[in-house]
Amino acid sequence: MDIVKSEERLRSVLVNDKQISNIENVLKSDLICVMQNYMDIISADVCLNIETTRDGWHEIRIFARSKRMKNLSVLISEN
Repeated sequence: MDIVKSEERLRSVLVNDKQISNIENVLKSDLICVMQNYMDIISADVCLNIETTRDGWHEIRIFARSKRMKNLSVLISEN
């Protein structure tokens, strides 16, 4: 592979990594808001990771800890 193609590939990878990092932050924030409707969680206990596979798919991993789930009957009656 020549130098020009290698530089283009590196530039593409770096731009893609930055975009994924931005998406991770926004998605994590949105997921925390949704999860807090159903359970008591601390945002620091939520981890989100997006990785791009060799074939171009994105693998999304979410880890969250909760001490208590909210009472579903209370949530339904509020709506």
